[in-house]
Amino acid sequence: MIIYDKNNAIILDIQADDTSYRYRAIKQGDKVYLYFSLTEHIEIPTYSYIDFQGQRYTLWKPENLTKHGERNLEYTVVFDGWWELLNRTKYKLLSGKPHKLKFPLTAKPRMFMQLLIDNLNLHDSGWTLGTCIDASEKALAFNHESCMEVINRFADEWNTEFEFVGKTVNFGKVERFKDDPLPLSYGKGNGFKIGLGRQNQGEKAPVTILYVQGGDRNIDVAAYGSSTLLLPKSQELEYQADAIRLMPMVCLSHVPIGN
Repeated sequence: MIIYDKNNAIILDIQADDTSYRYRAIKQGDKVYLYFSLTEHIEIPTYSYIDFQGQRYTLWKPENLTKHGERNLEYTVVFDGWWELLNRTKYKLLSGKPHKLKFPLTAKPRMFMQLLIDNLNLHDSGWTLGTCIDASEKALAFNHESCMEVINRFADEWNTEFEFVGKTVNFGKVERFKDDPLPLSYGKGNGFKIGLGRQNQGEKAPVTILYVQGGDRNIDVAAYGSSTLLLPKSQELEYQADAIRLMPMVCLSHVPIGN
């Protein structure tokens, strides 16, 4: 891996450890984590960069360095994609001088997003708005927020997502490989594709049985046969091809697998 400084001069040409990796997630980040060791100290200044798989990643914060001996220095260097600039750029109203950091605005997603692009191009260049959803207007207020905080607000407001392709920002649901999906299977002998994995989200146990207790208002117990409202019997509700059988239960709770 070749590391360049901000003037395009080569700083290092190193063999990164096998533990090095790139992390990409929708609405969460695009980073390259480089782990390597050197026999002497070499400073890697901020704004140094690497090119990996056709994308540029920049060092925005000083590297982490651990000295294990006189000739054993361990480096952890995190290179971020272009969208780190959104954390460093305030979302401002640019229609007058001085620019306002606290202001209300009513608009559709495209106008909000175009203002974000204009703010990025104030201090950088080459930012463009790609695809953008067409949705109803919203009245939003801003108060000294970064562009990253704002774009996450937009995604929540319109229940959608965003992605960065270089310096092009797409605002809308992110879909990939619809015409060529990756087949997966689960079970012994059916491993995932290399690099994929599974992990639990938090410590909360999954819901295995849903217990429902209905209300007790306006019920004639003698005629209805129960003091609380029951779900319909012997019926199924289908949602996205997964059949959910409705059954009368007595309380609302969740039970760990195995109980």
